[in-house]
Amino acid sequence: MPKGYAHAALQLLLGASSLAIAGQAIAQSAAEPSAPGLDEIVVTAQKRAQNLQDVPIAISAIGAEKIEQLGIKDSRDLSGLAPNVVITQGTVSNSAAVFSMRGISNGGSESFGVDAANGLYVDGVYIARGGAMGLSVMDVERVEVLRGPQGTLFGRNTTGGAIHFISRAPSSTFRLKAEAGYGNFNAWNGKIVVDPGAIAGISTSFAYSHSERDGLVDNILQPSDSKDPGARKSDAIRAAARIDLGGTGSIQYMFDWSRISGTPLPFILTNVSNGAARPPVIVNGQPVVQTQQAPVAQYLAGATFANPACAALAAPSRTYRHEVCNNVLSHALDKSWGHNLQVQNDFDAFKVKSTTGYRFWNSDTLTDLDGIGAFSGPAFSNATLFNGMPASLLQFIPSIPAAARPFIAAAAVPSITQDLFDIDNHRRHKQFSQEIEISGDTSTLDWVVGGFYFWEKGSEDGFQNSGFILDTNSIFLANFGPLGPAFAAANPARYRMVQTRARLAYTTSAESTAVYGQFTFYPGGRDSGLRLTAGGRYTWDAKRMLRVQNGAAPLAVPEAGDAKFSKFTWNLMAGYDVADGINLYARAATGYRSGGFNSQDPAITGTNQLGSFKPEKVTSYEIGLKSELFDRRLRFNVAAYHNIYDDLAVLGPVTNAPVGTFATRIINAGKVVYNGVEVETQAILSDNFSLDGSIGYIDIKYKEFLAGQSPTPGAPPVNIASVVTPGFTSPLTANAALNAQFPLNWGNATLRGRIGYTHEDGKYNFSSSIGSPFNEQIKGDAIDLVDVQIGIDGIPLGNAAGEVKLWVKNLTNAKDFVRSIDYGQLGFAGGYYAEPRTYGVTIGAKF
Repeated sequence: MPKGYAHAALQLLLGASSLAIAGQAIAQSAAEPSAPGLDEIVVTAQKRAQNLQDVPIAISAIGAEKIEQLGIKDSRDLSGLAPNVVITQGTVSNSAAVFSMRGISNGGSESFGVDAANGLYVDGVYIARGGAMGLSVMDVERVEVLRGPQGTLFGRNTTGGAIHFISRAPSSTFRLKAEAGYGNFNAWNGKIVVDPGAIAGISTSFAYSHSERDGLVDNILQPSDSKDPGARKSDAIRAAARIDLGGTGSIQYMFDWSRISGTPLPFILTNVSNGAARPPVIVNGQPVVQTQQAPVAQYLAGATFANPACAALAAPSRTYRHEVCNNVLSHALDKSWGHNLQVQNDFDAFKVKSTTGYRFWNSDTLTDLDGIGAFSGPAFSNATLFNGMPASLLQFIPSIPAAARPFIAAAAVPSITQDLFDIDNHRRHKQFSQEIEISGDTSTLDWVVGGFYFWEKGSEDGFQNSGFILDTNSIFLANFGPLGPAFAAANPARYRMVQTRARLAYTTSAESTAVYGQFTFYPGGRDSGLRLTAGGRYTWDAKRMLRVQNGAAPLAVPEAGDAKFSKFTWNLMAGYDVADGINLYARAATGYRSGGFNSQDPAITGTNQLGSFKPEKVTSYEIGLKSELFDRRLRFNVAAYHNIYDDLAVLGPVTNAPVGTFATRIINAGKVVYNGVEVETQAILSDNFSLDGSIGYIDIKYKEFLAGQSPTPGAPPVNIASVVTPGFTSPLTANAALNAQFPLNWGNATLRGRIGYTHEDGKYNFSSSIGSPFNEQIKGDAIDLVDVQIGIDGIPLGNAAGEVKLWVKNLTNAKDFVRSIDYGQLGFAGGYYAEPRTYGVTIGAKF
């Protein structure tokens, strides 16, 4: 769909739904509705089971039926399904994801020194690392998407919001479900879930899934389709056991394991620099240093490619490519597994629940990050700088003996075969968490108090290999006085490459402890229609980092950092039922994201101590309306918010990184204001048709961003807020879907269909063109996706019910540029395109 028509199409779709709803209301004003109302949605966002419409926060819930229909297999599949929620793919890992909720992003960094700003929870267990947030999930009962800071009940690092996957509990009766599917790119999958039924009072559930596919883009240097970019293979296992305790309590244990291997999607080269000087730019009347880029364009123009077919792919272009040249055969392997133990009991006067989690994640990646193959050209070294220079000039260099001058003048500049950039990274992580919550209720009060403890330890051992381009004329002109121009004119190879190898190796550990409480008071009783809520949480965080290498050579003395942070966050809410099915709410809340360490920052001058960045803090104000109208045939919820962030943690490139390397770092931006509005709706149009959709808009104003580097040594940072672009944020998100169901004259068989449309505005990936010169050129495309599913379920198969489904994702085969990287001083940029159209068939049976 052409981008210019995206908003118009959405408006027409929503407008048509409004007319349809109005028409239904008029037609039914004198008669009973012809279709039942919408199902009640029960959520546990407030640590107790509640109707979604009664919870005074902006929350979206996706049930098991929709999860199954949409083929949601991990958190990344949720992007665009809730307003102001965007999830972007990782770059080198098969399980990484970048979450953005209400404009607050995890930032794209997978460093263990940086916490995510949006919490991901699986059955009450917090998933700490962004690199593991794309983990596979199976047998999910529902997903709850809580937008806005959750600083009380889901308090750790949830300044943007939280996503909670809740699994289905084991059944006490026999249950079996199996399915298999096949699609394009030789994709096939299978899944089986079996509940044997209660045995000796213990109910169990076992699930296994497998999926694999060939690559989506051809690497012409790799003959196997199963190893091309986009190829992946995954296996996942889940087991659960539950025993009830005297009718008032239960013990439930869950184990999950997943292994995802494959080749990451390809990096596409879109921009290269000519190395032109970038003098300080004036921002707010003050000069600010800009990143200087290497002259990659000139070097590539004269390079010889190891495979001639790769030469054409070395021409930078922002176009989708069906072929790439990855001379480093990229591969990623992610394993994660974990244990979850939940013990709960109702003591009548109060309830107690304990959730214990212990999780592991291992990730190994080898990734080509230029996509143009290896090439040969002049190499740089100090020893060969004068090779090929005329002897008449060499006589003016005192360090060159007269006898050596003819040999140096006749010597060729050496060559090197290299690529622009590749990495080899190994991460290991483990975490433990324990939460105790005690809750109760009376005729006028709901309450919950609890304690939370979290511990983690991680390590990263990563290697960079870059081909850094030097303009050697700049060396002569800057260091040889009047002879400089003569040397530059005689230079046999102006642009030369130096291979730069660097290693980053460190370990981290962290502890977090919190106590919290929340109380909801019903003046006049639960039927009064008024609810008043107050809550608070106090969090203590302690973090440590030990670094043994950050560059070409190991450190003589390891560098260490030790930091502690703490914060009290609070939450005030009021809800009022103004009429049957209509309630208003208001909320004021605060949130906090712990500070941390930038793993690639230099140590504090004169020490071996690592500095830390400060915690991120937010104060949020929100008002909303939740309504169910026309005999619960229409659900219409709207929220508006005003969020004020202090010390917002923002990802940006390191402008003073060692020459020839690339690094990013978190900085505290200062004050940023977010204003937004969100609308969600569901409507039953008739016995056969229903509609659901949402739209979210956000406006972000940077008031202070102290990240500008003055050209004057020792001068304070410059406020560059006026030129900052929010990263990983779509100002407008929207989705709409038309659902259809038609009972068939064939047992309980039902024909079901869905056509859905999702829009996300284009996203920046970096904060400004000062540090990321190609920031504007590599801004992401607006995404407009159409997905379709159609199938029949309830097919009579004796004692079983069969189902068959045809599905298409990205029906229009849109070629959207979705994520980018500007390599700063290395002099090039590029990124990743969304997956092309995929389609397939799935068959299954339930017993």
